[in-house]
Amino acid sequence: MAGAFAAEAPKRILFIGNSYTGVNQLPVVFGEILKSAGAGTPIIKSSTPGGQTLLQHCTVQPKSLAAIDEGSWDVVVLQGHSQEAARAAVNPKIRAGFLAGAQQLCARVRAKSPQARIYFYETWARHPDFWTAKDFNPEVGQDPKEMQARIRQGYAEAAKLCQATAVVPAGDAWELNDLTAPPLRLHQKDNSHPEFAGTYLNALVFYRVIYQPKDLQVAYHGKATEVEAARLLDLAARVPVATR
Repeated sequence: MAGAFAAEAPKRILFIGNSYTGVNQLPVVFGEILKSAGAGTPIIKSSTPGGQTLLQHCTVQPKSLAAIDEGSWDVVVLQGHSQEAARAAVNPKIRAGFLAGAQQLCARVRAKSPQARIYFYETWARHPDFWTAKDFNPEVGQDPKEMQARIRQGYAEAAKLCQATAVVPAGDAWELNDLTAPPLRLHQKDNSHPEFAGTYLNALVFYRVIYQPKDLQVAYHGKATEVEAARLLDLAARVPVATR
């Protein structure tokens, strides 16, 4: 597989996030994809306490900071609360916290791992059923399309402010799925967290952005059926991505 990847293969990868990273063990699924694609077996670690914002990783999550402080990371992935970026579009306090958390985490990463490539993990909108649920929060937008647009804008702003390597547009891949009839069910029944198919799609998008393979030849599909995996591979291959 030598020469099959446009980006240098990292040896150490760290994920900082919450349950959107932890559910279904996204870092593990990502590692399995790398192995099956012949992309190597890097050390992959994570800190994923539930419900945390970017700023909370800096202030109340010493394990996240300790993981960053191990240093020598080649890639660090940062993911905020699932509603944080969407609410930041209309709530100045949340926007300030979101961007402050992004800046503080990036500064800490660079202090301990100057060579690290930093990626922001763009998450996805809630399932349409969320807008009829009791826990509906109108601050996230009036529908999935608006929520995803806000999430996209929020992470793009954070990445630009922090001069990150790229945004990993997992949420855009979910939106592309919603536009493909019939869409696969990627959300769990809570209309928020990912089913395995959603986690697998996210991991494929991470592989595409970080490794920039010439094509997505991935044998591993975990709990996804071969038919589902083929559709998810197609989505990951078609979602627009950009790197600095």
